[in-house]
Amino acid sequence: MDRRAVAVLVALVALLVAARLHTYDEPFETDISAEAMIAREVLGGRALYADIWDHKPPAVVLTHAAAQLVAGYGPGAIFLLNVLAGGAGLLGAHAAATALASPAAGLWAAAFWTVLSGDLWLQGNQPNTEAFINACVVWALALYARAGDRARVGRFVAIGALFAWASLYKQVVVAPAVLLALVHLALPPAGRPRLRALGDVGVVVAVGVAAWGATLAYFALVGRFEAFWDAVVTFNRFYARGAGTSARSALLAFTPTWIGGEWLQSSVPLAALAALGTIAWLAAAPGRAWALFAALALATPVAIGMPGAFAPHYYQLWLPAFCVGGGCAVAALARLTRERLAWLPHVVGGATLVLLLALQLPYYLMPAEDWSVLKYGPVFVEEKKLARELDALLAPGETFYVWGSELGLYFWSRRSPVCGPCFVWPLTKGPLAASLTGRVMADLTRRPPEIFVVTDWTWDWINVRNPVIEWASRHYQPMPDGRRGPFSVYMRRGGALAARLERAAQR
Repeated sequence: MDRRAVAVLVALVALLVAARLHTYDEPFETDISAEAMIAREVLGGRALYADIWDHKPPAVVLTHAAAQLVAGYGPGAIFLLNVLAGGAGLLGAHAAATALASPAAGLWAAAFWTVLSGDLWLQGNQPNTEAFINACVVWALALYARAGDRARVGRFVAIGALFAWASLYKQVVVAPAVLLALVHLALPPAGRPRLRALGDVGVVVAVGVAAWGATLAYFALVGRFEAFWDAVVTFNRFYARGAGTSARSALLAFTPTWIGGEWLQSSVPLAALAALGTIAWLAAAPGRAWALFAALALATPVAIGMPGAFAPHYYQLWLPAFCVGGGCAVAALARLTRERLAWLPHVVGGATLVLLLALQLPYYLMPAEDWSVLKYGPVFVEEKKLARELDALLAPGETFYVWGSELGLYFWSRRSPVCGPCFVWPLTKGPLAASLTGRVMADLTRRPPEIFVVTDWTWDWINVRNPVIEWASRHYQPMPDGRRGPFSVYMRRGGALAARLERAAQR
Protein backbone atom coordinates (compact mmCIF):
# COMPACT_ATOMS: atom_id res chain seq x y z
CA MET A 1 0.00 0.00 0.00
CA ASP A 2 1.45 3.37 -0.97
CA ARG A 3 1.80 6.28 1.41
CA ARG A 4 -1.05 8.25 -0.13
CA ALA A 5 -3.49 5.42 0.51
CA VAL A 6 -2.26 5.13 4.10
CA ALA A 7 -2.72 8.87 4.56
CA VAL A 8 -6.27 8.68 3.21
CA LEU A 9 -7.14 5.81 5.56
CA VAL A 10 -5.68 7.63 8.55
CA ALA A 11 -7.72 10.71 7.65
CA LEU A 12 -10.89 8.63 7.28
CA VAL A 13 -10.38 6.97 10.67
CA ALA A 14 -9.85 10.42 12.21
CA LEU A 15 -13.09 11.63 10.63
CA LEU A 16 -14.94 8.60 11.96
CA VAL A 17 -13.63 9.26 15.48
CA ALA A 18 -14.64 12.93 15.23
CA ALA A 19 -18.13 11.95 14.08
CA ARG A 20 -18.53 9.58 17.04
CA LEU A 21 -17.30 12.30 19.40
CA HIS A 22 -20.20 14.51 18.34
CA THR A 23 -22.68 12.17 20.06
CA TYR A 24 -20.44 11.20 22.98
CA ASP A 25 -23.02 12.63 25.42
CA GLU A 26 -26.04 10.98 23.81
CA PRO A 27 -27.82 8.68 26.29
CA PHE A 28 -27.32 5.04 25.39
CA GLU A 29 -30.15 2.82 24.27
CA THR A 30 -31.11 -0.13 26.45
CA ASP A 31 -29.02 -2.88 24.88
CA ILE A 32 -25.78 -0.93 25.22
CA SER A 33 -26.26 0.40 28.75
CA ALA A 34 -27.53 -3.00 29.89
CA GLU A 35 -24.52 -4.88 28.56
CA ALA A 36 -22.16 -2.33 30.10
CA MET A 37 -23.91 -2.72 33.45
CA ILE A 38 -23.90 -6.52 33.24
CA ALA A 39 -20.19 -6.47 32.39
CA ARG A 40 -19.47 -4.41 35.49
CA GLU A 41 -21.43 -6.84 37.64
CA VAL A 42 -19.48 -9.76 36.16
CA LEU A 43 -16.19 -7.98 36.85
CA GLY A 44 -17.47 -7.45 40.39
CA GLY A 45 -17.96 -11.18 40.90
CA ARG A 46 -21.54 -11.95 39.85
CA ALA A 47 -21.84 -15.04 37.68
CA LEU A 48 -23.15 -14.41 34.16
CA TYR A 49 -26.54 -16.09 33.50
CA ALA A 50 -26.73 -17.53 37.05
CA ASP A 51 -26.42 -14.37 39.20
CA ILE A 52 -26.86 -11.66 36.56
CA TRP A 53 -29.10 -12.67 33.66
CA ASP A 54 -28.71 -11.98 29.94
CA HIS A 55 -29.97 -13.79 26.86
CA LYS A 56 -27.10 -12.94 24.52
CA PRO A 57 -24.06 -15.20 24.10
CA PRO A 58 -21.10 -14.09 26.23
CA ALA A 59 -18.98 -12.17 23.68
CA VAL A 60 -20.73 -8.83 24.18
CA VAL A 61 -20.26 -8.93 27.96
CA LEU A 62 -16.62 -9.95 27.55
CA THR A 63 -16.12 -7.09 25.09
CA HIS A 64 -17.59 -4.51 27.46
CA ALA A 65 -15.63 -5.98 30.36
CA ALA A 66 -12.37 -5.66 28.42
CA ALA A 67 -13.14 -2.02 27.60
CA GLN A 68 -13.94 -1.28 31.24
CA LEU A 69 -10.63 -2.76 32.34
CA VAL A 70 -8.94 -0.24 30.03
CA ALA A 71 -11.16 2.85 30.33
CA GLY A 72 -13.18 2.28 33.49
CA TYR A 73 -16.94 1.96 33.92
CA GLY A 74 -18.84 4.67 32.10
CA PRO A 75 -19.28 6.39 28.72
CA GLY A 76 -15.53 6.35 28.06
CA ALA A 77 -15.42 2.56 27.79
CA ILE A 78 -18.40 2.55 25.43
CA PHE A 79 -16.80 5.26 23.29
CA LEU A 80 -13.63 3.17 23.12
CA LEU A 81 -15.65 0.23 21.78
CA ASN A 82 -17.44 2.56 19.39
CA VAL A 83 -14.27 3.81 17.69
CA LEU A 84 -12.58 0.39 17.74
CA ALA A 85 -15.54 -1.34 16.08
CA GLY A 86 -16.02 1.50 13.60
CA GLY A 87 -12.32 1.66 12.75
CA ALA A 88 -12.05 -2.10 12.37
CA GLY A 89 -15.05 -2.10 10.04
CA LEU A 90 -13.63 0.77 7.99
CA LEU A 91 -10.27 -0.95 7.51
CA GLY A 92 -12.00 -4.25 6.81
CA ALA A 93 -14.18 -2.66 4.12
CA HIS A 94 -11.03 -1.25 2.53
CA ALA A 95 -9.28 -4.63 2.65
CA ALA A 96 -12.28 -6.50 1.26
CA ALA A 97 -12.99 -4.13 -1.64
CA THR A 98 -9.27 -3.95 -2.49
CA ALA A 99 -9.06 -7.74 -2.63
CA LEU A 100 -12.30 -8.13 -4.59
CA ALA A 101 -11.70 -5.32 -7.09
CA SER A 102 -8.88 -2.76 -6.82
CA PRO A 103 -7.06 -0.39 -4.43
CA ALA A 104 -9.28 2.45 -5.62
CA ALA A 105 -12.35 0.38 -4.79
CA GLY A 106 -10.94 -0.13 -1.31
CA LEU A 107 -10.59 3.60 -0.71
CA TRP A 108 -14.10 4.25 -1.95
CA ALA A 109 -15.45 1.53 0.36
CA ALA A 110 -13.60 3.04 3.32
CA ALA A 111 -14.98 6.50 2.51
CA PHE A 112 -18.53 5.17 2.28
CA TRP A 113 -18.07 3.38 5.62
CA THR A 114 -16.84 6.58 7.26
CA VAL A 115 -19.95 8.49 6.23
CA LEU A 116 -22.67 5.86 6.59
CA SER A 117 -21.62 3.66 9.52
CA GLY A 118 -22.73 6.27 12.07
CA ASP A 119 -26.14 6.80 10.48
CA LEU A 120 -28.81 8.03 12.91
CA TRP A 121 -31.64 5.90 11.49
CA LEU A 122 -29.51 2.75 11.64
CA GLN A 123 -28.59 3.73 15.22
CA GLY A 124 -25.05 3.21 14.01
CA ASN A 125 -23.38 5.98 16.00
CA GLN A 126 -23.42 3.76 19.11
CA PRO A 127 -21.79 0.31 19.42
CA ASN A 128 -24.55 -2.25 19.37
CA THR A 129 -23.63 -5.89 18.71
CA GLU A 130 -24.04 -5.41 14.96
CA ALA A 131 -20.98 -3.12 14.94
CA PHE A 132 -18.79 -5.95 16.22
CA ILE A 133 -20.41 -8.53 13.94
CA ASN A 134 -19.84 -6.30 10.90
CA ALA A 135 -16.15 -5.93 11.71
CA CYS A 136 -15.77 -9.71 11.91
CA VAL A 137 -17.76 -10.40 8.74
CA VAL A 138 -16.05 -7.82 6.54
CA TRP A 139 -12.60 -9.04 7.58
CA ALA A 140 -13.63 -12.66 6.94
CA LEU A 141 -14.76 -11.57 3.46
CA ALA A 142 -11.38 -9.89 2.90
CA LEU A 143 -9.52 -13.06 3.92
CA TYR A 144 -11.62 -15.20 1.58
CA ALA A 145 -11.10 -12.71 -1.25
CA ARG A 146 -7.33 -12.69 -0.78
CA ALA A 147 -7.05 -16.49 -0.67
CA GLY A 148 -4.92 -17.82 -3.52
CA ASP A 149 -3.91 -21.23 -4.74
CA ARG A 150 -1.20 -21.43 -2.04
CA ALA A 151 -3.28 -20.10 0.85
CA ARG A 152 -2.13 -21.59 4.14
CA VAL A 153 -4.26 -23.12 6.84
CA GLY A 154 -3.74 -20.11 9.10
CA ARG A 155 -5.92 -17.99 6.81
CA PHE A 156 -8.86 -20.33 7.29
CA VAL A 157 -8.23 -20.63 11.01
CA ALA A 158 -8.52 -16.83 11.11
CA ILE A 159 -11.75 -16.91 9.07
CA GLY A 160 -13.16 -19.55 11.39
CA ALA A 161 -12.13 -17.52 14.44
CA LEU A 162 -13.79 -14.37 13.08
CA PHE A 163 -17.07 -16.13 12.39
CA ALA A 164 -16.91 -18.03 15.69
CA TRP A 165 -16.36 -14.83 17.67
CA ALA A 166 -19.13 -13.07 15.72
CA SER A 167 -21.50 -15.96 16.51
CA LEU A 168 -20.76 -15.44 20.20
CA TYR A 169 -22.35 -12.01 19.79
CA LYS A 170 -25.34 -13.32 17.83
CA GLN A 171 -25.80 -16.58 15.98
CA VAL A 172 -27.24 -14.74 12.95
CA VAL A 173 -23.72 -14.68 11.48
CA VAL A 174 -24.25 -18.29 10.44
CA ALA A 175 -25.95 -16.97 7.26
CA PRO A 176 -22.91 -15.21 5.73
CA ALA A 177 -20.58 -17.87 7.14
CA VAL A 178 -22.42 -20.65 5.30
CA LEU A 179 -22.89 -18.82 1.99
CA LEU A 180 -19.29 -17.59 1.79
CA ALA A 181 -18.04 -21.10 2.55
CA LEU A 182 -20.24 -22.51 -0.22
CA VAL A 183 -18.79 -20.02 -2.71
CA HIS A 184 -15.25 -20.94 -1.66
CA LEU A 185 -16.12 -24.59 -2.20
CA ALA A 186 -17.91 -24.09 -5.53
CA LEU A 187 -15.41 -21.55 -6.92
CA PRO A 188 -12.05 -22.13 -5.24
CA PRO A 189 -9.15 -19.79 -6.04
CA ALA A 190 -7.56 -20.45 -9.43
CA GLY A 191 -5.17 -23.37 -9.17
CA ARG A 192 -6.54 -24.62 -5.84
CA PRO A 193 -8.12 -28.09 -6.11
CA ARG A 194 -11.69 -28.43 -4.88
CA LEU A 195 -10.56 -31.08 -2.41
CA ARG A 196 -8.24 -28.49 -0.83
CA ALA A 197 -11.14 -26.03 -0.75
CA LEU A 198 -13.22 -28.64 1.05
CA GLY A 199 -10.43 -28.94 3.59
CA ASP A 200 -10.39 -25.14 3.97
CA VAL A 201 -14.10 -25.11 4.75
CA GLY A 202 -13.54 -27.97 7.16
CA VAL A 203 -10.99 -25.87 9.05
CA VAL A 204 -13.44 -22.95 9.27
CA VAL A 205 -16.17 -25.24 10.58
CA ALA A 206 -13.82 -26.96 13.02
CA VAL A 207 -12.78 -23.64 14.56
CA GLY A 208 -16.42 -22.65 15.02
CA VAL A 209 -17.29 -26.00 16.59
CA ALA A 210 -14.26 -25.76 18.87
CA ALA A 211 -15.20 -22.24 19.99
CA TRP A 212 -18.74 -23.22 20.88
CA GLY A 213 -17.55 -26.50 22.39
CA ALA A 214 -15.16 -24.59 24.62
CA THR A 215 -17.94 -22.19 25.62
CA LEU A 216 -20.31 -25.02 26.53
CA ALA A 217 -17.54 -26.85 28.37
CA TYR A 218 -16.67 -23.76 30.40
CA PHE A 219 -20.22 -23.24 31.62
CA ALA A 220 -20.54 -26.94 32.39
CA LEU A 221 -17.31 -26.91 34.41
CA VAL A 222 -18.39 -23.91 36.50
CA GLY A 223 -21.85 -25.38 37.11
CA ARG A 224 -23.78 -22.91 34.96
CA PHE A 225 -24.57 -24.97 31.88
CA GLU A 226 -28.31 -25.08 32.56
CA ALA A 227 -28.47 -21.32 33.20
CA PHE A 228 -26.50 -20.64 30.01
CA TRP A 229 -28.61 -23.01 27.91
CA ASP A 230 -31.91 -21.65 29.22
CA ALA A 231 -30.91 -18.06 28.46
CA VAL A 232 -29.03 -18.37 25.17
CA VAL A 233 -30.88 -21.28 23.56
CA THR A 234 -34.28 -21.85 25.16
CA PHE A 235 -35.26 -18.21 25.57
CA ASN A 236 -33.79 -17.07 22.24
CA ARG A 237 -35.65 -19.83 20.44
CA PHE A 238 -38.85 -18.37 21.86
CA TYR A 239 -37.73 -14.80 21.10
CA ALA A 240 -37.02 -15.65 17.45
CA ARG A 241 -40.59 -16.85 16.96
CA GLY A 242 -41.76 -13.23 16.80
CA ALA A 243 -42.25 -13.59 13.04
CA GLY A 244 -43.05 -17.31 13.14
CA THR A 245 -40.61 -20.05 12.25
CA SER A 246 -37.01 -19.31 11.28
CA ALA A 247 -37.84 -20.18 7.68
CA ARG A 248 -40.75 -17.74 7.66
CA SER A 249 -38.54 -15.03 9.20
CA ALA A 250 -35.98 -15.57 6.45
CA LEU A 251 -38.67 -15.29 3.77
CA LEU A 252 -40.11 -12.16 5.39
CA ALA A 253 -36.67 -10.60 5.23
CA PHE A 254 -36.90 -10.62 1.42
CA THR A 255 -40.32 -8.96 1.21
CA PRO A 256 -40.49 -5.29 0.13
CA THR A 257 -41.62 -4.26 3.61
CA TRP A 258 -38.64 -5.70 5.44
CA ILE A 259 -35.71 -6.06 3.04
CA GLY A 260 -35.03 -2.35 3.24
CA GLY A 261 -37.38 -0.90 5.78
CA GLU A 262 -37.65 2.77 6.62
CA TRP A 263 -34.39 2.58 8.56
CA LEU A 264 -32.36 2.50 5.33
CA GLN A 265 -33.65 5.87 4.12
CA SER A 266 -30.19 7.47 4.35
CA SER A 267 -28.57 4.47 2.66
CA VAL A 268 -30.53 4.63 -0.60
CA PRO A 269 -27.83 6.34 -2.74
CA LEU A 270 -25.18 3.80 -1.74
CA ALA A 271 -27.57 0.86 -2.03
CA ALA A 272 -28.43 1.99 -5.56
CA LEU A 273 -24.75 2.29 -6.49
CA ALA A 274 -24.01 -1.16 -5.05
CA ALA A 275 -26.92 -2.67 -7.00
CA LEU A 276 -25.82 -0.95 -10.22
CA GLY A 277 -22.27 -2.10 -9.63
CA THR A 278 -23.35 -5.69 -9.04
CA ILE A 279 -25.00 -5.74 -12.46
CA ALA A 280 -22.03 -4.01 -14.13
CA TRP A 281 -19.64 -6.38 -12.36
CA LEU A 282 -21.60 -9.38 -13.59
CA ALA A 283 -21.50 -8.02 -17.14
CA ALA A 284 -17.79 -7.18 -17.03
CA ALA A 285 -16.07 -9.98 -15.14
CA PRO A 286 -18.22 -12.48 -13.23
CA GLY A 287 -16.29 -15.01 -11.21
CA ARG A 288 -15.20 -15.87 -7.69
CA ALA A 289 -14.95 -12.25 -6.50
CA TRP A 290 -18.45 -11.43 -7.74
CA ALA A 291 -19.83 -14.62 -6.19
CA LEU A 292 -18.27 -13.84 -2.80
CA PHE A 293 -19.86 -10.41 -2.78
CA ALA A 294 -23.20 -11.79 -4.00
CA ALA A 295 -23.11 -14.38 -1.20
CA LEU A 296 -22.62 -11.63 1.38
CA ALA A 297 -25.45 -9.56 -0.09
CA LEU A 298 -27.80 -12.56 -0.20
CA ALA A 299 -26.95 -13.59 3.36
CA THR A 300 -27.58 -10.15 4.83
CA PRO A 301 -31.41 -10.09 4.80
CA VAL A 302 -31.40 -13.66 6.12
CA ALA A 303 -29.25 -12.56 9.06
CA ILE A 304 -31.48 -9.54 9.66
CA GLY A 305 -34.61 -11.68 9.66
CA MET A 306 -33.37 -14.54 11.83
CA PRO A 307 -34.16 -12.90 15.21
CA GLY A 308 -37.73 -12.30 14.04
CA ALA A 309 -37.95 -8.72 15.33
CA PHE A 310 -36.54 -6.47 12.54
CA ALA A 311 -35.22 -3.84 14.96
CA PRO A 312 -33.63 -0.75 13.35
CA HIS A 313 -30.09 -1.58 14.46
CA TYR A 314 -30.35 -5.02 12.81
CA TYR A 315 -30.17 -3.19 9.48
CA GLN A 316 -26.61 -2.15 10.27
CA LEU A 317 -25.76 -5.60 8.93
CA TRP A 318 -26.21 -4.11 5.44
CA LEU A 319 -23.15 -1.88 5.92
CA PRO A 320 -20.53 -4.39 4.66
CA ALA A 321 -22.55 -5.18 1.53
CA PHE A 322 -23.37 -1.54 0.80
CA CYS A 323 -19.89 -0.11 1.43
CA VAL A 324 -17.87 -2.91 -0.16
CA GLY A 325 -20.43 -3.12 -2.97
CA GLY A 326 -20.24 0.63 -3.55
CA GLY A 327 -16.46 0.55 -3.79
CA CYS A 328 -16.51 -2.44 -6.13
CA ALA A 329 -19.20 -0.73 -8.21
CA VAL A 330 -16.79 2.10 -9.06
CA ALA A 331 -14.22 -0.48 -10.18
CA ALA A 332 -16.81 -2.44 -12.19
CA LEU A 333 -18.03 0.67 -13.97
CA ALA A 334 -14.41 1.56 -14.76
CA ARG A 335 -14.03 -1.76 -16.59
CA LEU A 336 -17.04 -0.97 -18.76
CA THR A 337 -16.12 2.60 -19.69
CA ARG A 338 -13.71 3.56 -22.42
CA GLU A 339 -10.33 5.01 -21.56
CA ARG A 340 -11.39 8.55 -22.41
CA LEU A 341 -14.26 8.17 -19.91
CA ALA A 342 -12.11 6.70 -17.14
CA TRP A 343 -13.07 9.64 -14.92
CA LEU A 344 -16.79 8.85 -15.10
CA PRO A 345 -16.97 6.00 -12.51
CA HIS A 346 -15.16 8.17 -9.97
CA VAL A 347 -17.61 10.99 -10.63
CA VAL A 348 -20.43 8.52 -9.93
CA GLY A 349 -18.69 7.46 -6.71
CA GLY A 350 -18.14 11.08 -5.73
CA ALA A 351 -21.75 11.99 -6.44
CA THR A 352 -22.89 9.11 -4.25
CA LEU A 353 -20.61 10.27 -1.46
CA VAL A 354 -21.94 13.83 -1.75
CA LEU A 355 -25.53 12.55 -1.52
CA LEU A 356 -24.65 10.54 1.58
CA LEU A 357 -23.04 13.59 3.15
CA ALA A 358 -26.08 15.72 2.30
CA LEU A 359 -28.27 13.23 4.14
CA GLN A 360 -25.93 12.92 7.14
CA LEU A 361 -24.53 16.39 7.81
CA PRO A 362 -27.78 18.06 8.99
CA TYR A 363 -27.88 15.70 11.97
CA TYR A 364 -24.42 16.83 13.02
CA LEU A 365 -25.81 20.32 13.51
CA MET A 366 -28.07 18.91 16.24
CA PRO A 367 -27.05 18.31 19.87
CA ALA A 368 -26.46 14.73 21.00
CA GLU A 369 -29.68 14.49 23.03
CA ASP A 370 -31.74 15.31 19.93
CA TRP A 371 -30.30 12.24 18.22
CA SER A 372 -31.72 10.12 21.01
CA VAL A 373 -35.12 11.81 20.82
CA LEU A 374 -35.31 11.32 17.05
CA LYS A 375 -34.41 7.64 17.33
CA TYR A 376 -36.30 6.56 20.45
CA GLY A 377 -38.41 9.44 21.72
CA PRO A 378 -37.58 11.09 25.07
CA VAL A 379 -37.27 7.90 27.12
CA PHE A 380 -33.46 7.64 27.30
CA VAL A 381 -32.99 11.37 27.88
CA GLU A 382 -35.44 11.16 30.78
CA GLU A 383 -33.80 7.92 31.94
CA LYS A 384 -30.43 9.65 32.30
CA LYS A 385 -31.99 12.51 34.28
CA LEU A 386 -33.91 10.17 36.58
CA ALA A 387 -30.83 8.02 37.21
CA ARG A 388 -28.96 11.02 38.60
CA GLU A 389 -31.93 11.93 40.77
CA LEU A 390 -32.17 8.38 42.12
CA ASP A 391 -28.49 8.42 42.98
CA ALA A 392 -28.97 11.67 44.90
CA LEU A 393 -32.03 10.34 46.77
CA LEU A 394 -30.49 7.05 47.86
CA ALA A 395 -27.92 6.66 50.60
CA PRO A 396 -24.78 4.58 49.97
CA GLY A 397 -25.69 0.90 49.81
CA GLU A 398 -29.39 1.53 49.12
CA THR A 399 -30.92 0.17 45.93
CA PHE A 400 -33.81 0.54 43.52
CA TYR A 401 -35.61 -1.77 41.09
CA VAL A 402 -37.02 -0.89 37.68
CA TRP A 403 -40.04 -2.66 36.19
CA GLY A 404 -39.11 -2.09 32.57
CA SER A 405 -36.25 -2.46 30.13
CA GLU A 406 -34.59 0.87 30.90
CA LEU A 407 -31.51 -0.61 32.55
CA GLY A 408 -29.62 2.58 31.83
CA LEU A 409 -31.01 3.71 35.19
CA TYR A 410 -28.46 1.38 36.78
CA PHE A 411 -25.72 2.45 34.39
CA TRP A 412 -26.09 6.21 34.86
CA SER A 413 -26.69 6.00 38.62
CA ARG A 414 -23.77 3.57 38.97
CA ARG A 415 -25.96 1.46 41.31
CA SER A 416 -25.92 -2.32 41.19
CA PRO A 417 -29.26 -4.01 40.47
CA VAL A 418 -30.70 -5.87 43.43
CA CYS A 419 -32.11 -8.58 41.13
CA GLY A 420 -30.20 -10.90 38.83
CA PRO A 421 -32.84 -10.94 36.07
CA CYS A 422 -33.08 -7.24 35.18
CA PHE A 423 -35.07 -7.30 31.93
CA VAL A 424 -38.82 -7.33 32.58
CA TRP A 425 -40.09 -8.90 29.34
CA PRO A 426 -38.74 -12.42 30.02
CA LEU A 427 -40.63 -12.34 33.35
CA THR A 428 -43.98 -11.89 31.65
CA LYS A 429 -43.90 -14.31 28.72
CA GLY A 430 -41.89 -17.19 27.37
CA PRO A 431 -40.54 -20.47 28.73
CA LEU A 432 -38.52 -18.87 31.55
CA ALA A 433 -41.18 -16.50 32.88
CA ALA A 434 -42.00 -18.53 35.99
CA SER A 435 -38.42 -19.33 36.97
CA LEU A 436 -37.15 -15.79 36.36
CA THR A 437 -40.08 -14.30 38.27
CA GLY A 438 -39.25 -16.61 41.17
CA ARG A 439 -35.64 -15.40 41.14
CA VAL A 440 -36.73 -11.76 41.13
CA MET A 441 -39.16 -12.34 43.98
CA ALA A 442 -36.46 -14.04 46.03
CA ASP A 443 -34.06 -11.14 45.41
CA LEU A 444 -36.65 -8.48 46.23
CA THR A 445 -37.85 -10.09 49.44
CA ARG A 446 -34.32 -10.79 50.63
CA ARG A 447 -33.22 -7.19 50.10
CA PRO A 448 -36.18 -4.88 49.43
CA PRO A 449 -35.08 -1.82 47.44
CA GLU A 450 -35.94 1.63 48.71
CA ILE A 451 -37.35 2.71 45.34
CA PHE A 452 -39.50 0.86 42.80
CA VAL A 453 -39.53 2.48 39.33
CA VAL A 454 -42.18 1.63 36.74
CA THR A 455 -41.67 2.47 33.07
CA ASP A 456 -45.15 3.60 32.10
CA TRP A 457 -45.07 2.43 28.48
CA THR A 458 -43.91 -1.01 29.61
CA TRP A 459 -46.74 -1.17 32.12
CA ASP A 460 -49.29 -0.26 29.45
CA TRP A 461 -47.82 -2.63 26.88
CA ILE A 462 -47.46 -5.71 29.07
CA ASN A 463 -50.74 -5.31 30.96
CA VAL A 464 -50.53 -8.69 32.72
CA ARG A 465 -50.70 -9.69 36.37
CA ASN A 466 -47.35 -10.67 37.80
CA PRO A 467 -46.26 -11.57 41.35
CA VAL A 468 -43.64 -8.81 41.25
CA ILE A 469 -46.27 -6.12 40.68
CA GLU A 470 -48.60 -7.61 43.28
CA TRP A 471 -45.73 -7.63 45.80
CA ALA A 472 -44.81 -4.04 44.94
CA SER A 473 -48.40 -2.81 45.33
CA ARG A 474 -48.37 -4.05 48.93
CA HIS A 475 -44.97 -2.67 49.89
CA TYR A 476 -44.60 0.60 47.94
CA GLN A 477 -46.39 3.93 47.75
CA PRO A 478 -46.07 6.78 45.25
CA MET A 479 -43.34 9.28 45.98
CA PRO A 480 -44.35 12.93 46.26
CA ASP A 481 -44.37 14.24 42.68
CA GLY A 482 -43.42 10.72 41.63
CA ARG A 483 -44.09 11.13 37.90
CA ARG A 484 -40.83 11.66 36.03
CA GLY A 485 -41.54 11.85 32.31
CA PRO A 486 -42.22 8.28 31.15
CA PHE A 487 -41.50 6.87 34.63
CA SER A 488 -43.48 6.50 37.86
CA VAL A 489 -41.43 6.37 41.06
CA TYR A 490 -42.54 4.61 44.25
CA MET A 491 -40.87 4.38 47.67
CA ARG A 492 -40.94 1.54 50.18
CA ARG A 493 -43.58 1.91 52.88
CA GLY A 494 -41.84 2.47 56.19
CA GLY A 495 -38.43 2.43 54.51
CA ALA A 496 -35.38 4.54 55.21
CA LEU A 497 -36.04 6.84 52.25
CA ALA A 498 -39.65 7.41 53.30
CA ALA A 499 -38.46 8.30 56.80
CA ARG A 500 -35.91 10.78 55.45
CA LEU A 501 -38.49 12.45 53.23
CA GLU A 502 -40.96 12.65 56.12
CA ARG A 503 -38.39 14.29 58.38
CA ALA A 504 -37.48 16.73 55.63
CA ALA A 505 -41.15 17.66 55.15
CA GLN A 506 -41.55 18.39 58.88
CA ARG A 507 -38.68 20.87 59.01
